[in-house]
Amino acid sequence: MKRTLYIIIAGGMLTGAVACKKGFEDLNRPYKQASEETASIPGLFNGLISSLSKYGDDALNVSLLYPITNQQAYQNTVAPYLNYASTFWNQYYPDLHNYKILLKKINAQSNPQSFNNVKYMATILLASKTLRMLDYYGDIPYSQASQAEQGSTYFRPVYDDQASVYKSVLADLKAAADGLAADPAQVNIGASESFLKNDFTAWQKFANALRLRYAVRIYNQDNALASSIITDIIGGNKPLPNNQSSANLWKDNFGFWPGNMSPAGTTFGALDSKWDSYRELSISNIRMSSNVWNQMSSTNDPSGAGIYDPRCYVFFQTNNADKWVPQPQNGSQPEGGRPFENGFTARKPVGSDPANKFACVNFFMAYDRLFYPILVITEADVHFLKAEIYQRGMGVGKDIATAKTEYEAGLKASVDFWYAYTQLSSIWSAKPTPPTPAQMTAFVTNPAVAYNGANDADALKKIATQAWLATMFQPWEAWAIVRRTGLTPKDPTYTPSVVNKLPYPDDESINNNANWQKATGGQGPAQQVLKKVYWMP
Repeated sequence: MKRTLYIIIAGGMLTGAVACKKGFEDLNRPYKQASEETASIPGLFNGLISSLSKYGDDALNVSLLYPITNQQAYQNTVAPYLNYASTFWNQYYPDLHNYKILLKKINAQSNPQSFNNVKYMATILLASKTLRMLDYYGDIPYSQASQAEQGSTYFRPVYDDQASVYKSVLADLKAAADGLAADPAQVNIGASESFLKNDFTAWQKFANALRLRYAVRIYNQDNALASSIITDIIGGNKPLPNNQSSANLWKDNFGFWPGNMSPAGTTFGALDSKWDSYRELSISNIRMSSNVWNQMSSTNDPSGAGIYDPRCYVFFQTNNADKWVPQPQNGSQPEGGRPFENGFTARKPVGSDPANKFACVNFFMAYDRLFYPILVITEADVHFLKAEIYQRGMGVGKDIATAKTEYEAGLKASVDFWYAYTQLSSIWSAKPTPPTPAQMTAFVTNPAVAYNGANDADALKKIATQAWLATMFQPWEAWAIVRRTGLTPKDPTYTPSVVNKLPYPDDESINNNANWQKATGGQGPAQQVLKKVYWMP
């Protein structure tokens, strides 16, 4: 059921909280609706984590993001994505409301300073969601949103200018990252901190990684702010994801990891919607696109002899004839196979689905509801950001040698991450063999991948291409890379629809009309999507 912004802000709806009558003694009570009075601080905090499972919207990914980013092929190209354009919006505002209730409860404690770590961690979580809202929609209700208890003035909140919200959120992230401290006097919310399990260095890495991402994103619009952030993080040697542990991937690759949720073993259903989506005809028609295949294989040999990118074996699987055959990106050759169906715990036997002509997403990627993460930002993402920073001299001196080091570290981090994921997940009954050092060397030195910092244009194109490939299962981030750089690979025979932002939900034109009019000029969805977000060139 859709929840409109007006209902959320006017009615003060509280969702995603834990009913907790015994303060911190009842941390693991089932996740459900609660009133503001009965919601606990641990419950509200864990609700902000749990709701991340709803931020991996496969319907929007398939209907819009994969086609317009020239990533995975879909036979109908851009589908009726307007049906799903408000999903993120409708999830964000309950989270914003719960965050503000959390802060209110903290301020009501006898010693609110002892909850600083909880406040900072919640601020980082909310910031990650707010930044993605801005990337999706541009100007949004923010400063006045979710404050209905303060009076009717706030029933219909204004749309804040996106540049000012980016600036505010980035300042919040810095304060949170700098403020976190391993202080025994700070309240520990125990199992309710299921995101990074009270590892404050990991929380600082998460905050700084987000700051670095958005410093690069806004660099051409607000050079002074972006440069100051880069200088603070890199010049100040602030914690960032690096040298990920294969046993603790979640400490350097941040997002919703269902296996971390408590109590253990009860969150299998958290990603049911992902599997349900893949089984639907519209999504089961996702195939490995010719555009992506051309970035992972040097030839069209269906045996796979030309594959040089080891991630191909994790991301995709062969067709019904056990051949590596990509689907044309432009959708000119429809697919009729059904590789994802109920009753299977592994891919269908080769030869059993004759209509399946093209290589598709790996079955285990679709089926894994127990360990598969919904990622926000990864170590690989950070290395590619640093490669661009050093290649361009953004807030630091231009250094093509360091740029090359960071670029190759990004390649290795991405490959290592996905292979470690397959090894750790119990769902992957058929685990791909990790590449050997020789195979990794062949990958990094392949002419399509090898870095040449002396050629700025080539270097920046390769950074963008590999960042785009590394975000194959973060299509919202791939969309940002495509919009910001204009350097990602494109199929010359396919020109997708121009969608620079998502349109506002239809409810806004009814329930918040005056402010919606100011934000849109009264334009409908078809015109709204043409407007560029703040950081686009």
